[in-house]
Amino acid sequence: MDSLRKWFSFSKGERVAIITILAVILVLILACLFRPSRKSLSDASLHNLDSLLALRQAAIEQQQQQQTEKPQEVAELHPFPFNPNTLTEEEWLQMGLTDHQVRNIMNYKAKGGKFYSKNDLGKLYTISEEEFAQLEPFIVLPEVSRGKNTKSASQGGVSTGSTTATNSTTAPSEKKAIPIVDLNTVDSTTLVELPQIGPYTAVRIIEFREKLGGFVDKEQLRDVKGMDEARFAAIQPYISLGAIEIRKVDVNRADFKTLVHHPYLSYEQVKCIFNQREKRGMIKNWAQLEALLKEEGEVNPLLEQYVKY
Repeated sequence: MDSLRKWFSFSKGERVAIITILAVILVLILACLFRPSRKSLSDASLHNLDSLLALRQAAIEQQQQQQTEKPQEVAELHPFPFNPNTLTEEEWLQMGLTDHQVRNIMNYKAKGGKFYSKNDLGKLYTISEEEFAQLEPFIVLPEVSRGKNTKSASQGGVSTGSTTATNSTTAPSEKKAIPIVDLNTVDSTTLVELPQIGPYTAVRIIEFREKLGGFVDKEQLRDVKGMDEARFAAIQPYISLGAIEIRKVDVNRADFKTLVHHPYLSYEQVKCIFNQREKRGMIKNWAQLEALLKEEGEVNPLLEQYVKY
């Protein structure tokens, strides 16, 4: 018993140390038990977070789209009077065209391609409209017949007297009639047959039609990038609008990306629509939508024909 009591007997200092350690352990245990639990995000907070993420993503996509749509910088050309059918590769380069552009032009000519009019050069995809505008005044193009020359073959044997060669006669090429096109169904290949419409402008018209959902007025062509007054006046007699069901966008259910891509809605206006939907409820009619959009800028009256509720 004395030996056992010896093992479990403590001095005054040892007892103080043990009590201090136990007190610290007790405090730590109580701190863990009564620590306030971390509040989880409510459904509303998650919803707002999703909205913020959607707005952020849309802003990034819009910025990328604007950067993509920025016209490429056109190198300054140094044109001089030239015939594109006879110009050499070195002379093309001397005017300031790139190696890639010259290579495409030479390949076109090597395959039998000819330039019968100034516009034929502008129709090459390798030449942009801005570059063609610089080159066009310097093109010197003699009249080139599209018909094939027929040469008279000399008969076999020795001819007596002078040999008469029959000069080939080429029938004058008939001017191709300009077609009347329906803006809502025409493709880019047919659009380039209209006056002053090159491949790039034709593609822009088709892309604008897809974003828009269809044309309801010829005047909407003025909103196409690169469409100036002279070009619009030149093609106006050859365009029409057939009956077509316009593709409408639901302003109460469409996502941010769909709305912001519409040509008649700005980024700030789409934000207004989303704020209305999340805080005040659904948009009921055009009058309500128009008043809402006017808070962030001008409203195109044609937009009414492209939305539904």
